[in-house]
Amino acid sequence: MTTGRQAAQGNILLDWFTVSYRSIVLALVFLVGAGGAVFLYFYLKAATGDTPEGAALQELTRAERLFSEAESAAHGEQAAPVINQAGRLLESARRTFRDHEFEESRGLSVQSQGFSRKILDSSTAESSFTAKIYRFEGDVKIKRVKQFVWETITGNLALKVGDQIKTSSSGSAQIVYFDGTITTLKPGSLLEIRELFEDPATKVRKVRERLNFGGVHAATQGGNAQGSFHEVSTETTIARTQDRAQMSMEFDAAARTTRTSVESGEAEVSTGGSSVKLASLESVTVPAEGKLSPKENILSSPSLVEPIDQRVFMFVPGKESSTTLKWDRVAAASAYRLQISQQPLFGLLLLNKPDITSTSVVLPDLAGGSYYWRVAARDGAGNEGAFSEIRKFRVGSERERGPEDRVPPALQLVDFMPSGALVIIRGRTEAAASVAIDGQMVDVEDDGAFTAVVKMKHDGPNTLEIVAQDTAGNETRLKKNVYVETF
Repeated sequence: MTTGRQAAQGNILLDWFTVSYRSIVLALVFLVGAGGAVFLYFYLKAATGDTPEGAALQELTRAERLFSEAESAAHGEQAAPVINQAGRLLESARRTFRDHEFEESRGLSVQSQGFSRKILDSSTAESSFTAKIYRFEGDVKIKRVKQFVWETITGNLALKVGDQIKTSSSGSAQIVYFDGTITTLKPGSLLEIRELFEDPATKVRKVRERLNFGGVHAATQGGNAQGSFHEVSTETTIARTQDRAQMSMEFDAAARTTRTSVESGEAEVSTGGSSVKLASLESVTVPAEGKLSPKENILSSPSLVEPIDQRVFMFVPGKESSTTLKWDRVAAASAYRLQISQQPLFGLLLLNKPDITSTSVVLPDLAGGSYYWRVAARDGAGNEGAFSEIRKFRVGSERERGPEDRVPPALQLVDFMPSGALVIIRGRTEAAASVAIDGQMVDVEDDGAFTAVVKMKHDGPNTLEIVAQDTAGNETRLKKNVYVETF
């Protein structure tokens, strides 16, 4: 392309130019490329959430994906209100996004995600948990909701609402809940899970258990949102704790009598239209007619003196040996019950002696192995107080590894299951080694297996350190990171 005119004499006048088709094409390519780069820049900025609109879009997209997955996983009456709430929040998030209210849309999307995750967590309970049998001994059976067959428990199981757990006369089981409560089901008992509820928005947690017969001990951790509670009920009685407490409930189904005792903290006990608040070391009985009896005081638990927890005794094979157990005297106690078992839940007892009048016993010639022991005080009327802490000692049946050993013990984690503020840790180390998690000693079985429930200290990232130490002092350390967003 060429344009121009004649130049005046002596001057150079340039008012024409020539543009080739090639230049025009290159200019167009440049403009298109520049426009594309600008579009890509703003697109990537929005996609990575660097703008309010981008952040809202990112959370909205995530909420839609989780809701779609939760819809497929939601089954049963319990899931219906949760998935409906997730849907309502998601629809509100979409509407506010269309109205360019990006901050509000983002908040609604996050809330919807919480409800959807609740559904997904309950449907994938093997990798997380809301309730789980994490320790059991002897014959323990489970009947799943809407099933008619009792199955023998052979491993750690996630529990759902409607599940029933039954222990034989020599069986026992411990259940850990997402609210931090550990319930111990005593021998000869039947317990049903009635409710497992958590509001993702308010963090209110509610757990309801129904004791059909036998006894339970519930240790609640506290620290949950206002309005949270852990409840155990029988045919005639409801007992509820809202903070850190230890409570026992016994229900005689034949006599329809319920006895509730509080070892520490507080609990509210109700029957019919009446209720009473129990403080530490108080109990109340509800007989068949459904009226609260007057409150009674129970004896405090004895303080154990020796041996210290996890003590190891090394005796020479073939020679006489003895192990002495001591505890402090309890005021008003006339006798003590001593229980010894080789199982931490005391499902099968080696010794159950209720009439010890002294505060020490000598055990001669114990065989090699681990022993758990605890003591309860009894008054002159035969009423028994709370059991002491459980301690463990071990009698070495063979010479342990010597100081020349320089090989650190093996340390392997079998399960590491976080749920809310709790983590269940199952692992294995070598026999006779000790294990500590964040400085707290953990019970290690004779074969090196160990199980622990650890509560995280705060919201956000947490790091747990697990240390195994053998008898020669060699150590193996592991660190695991846990992210908590439930406080």
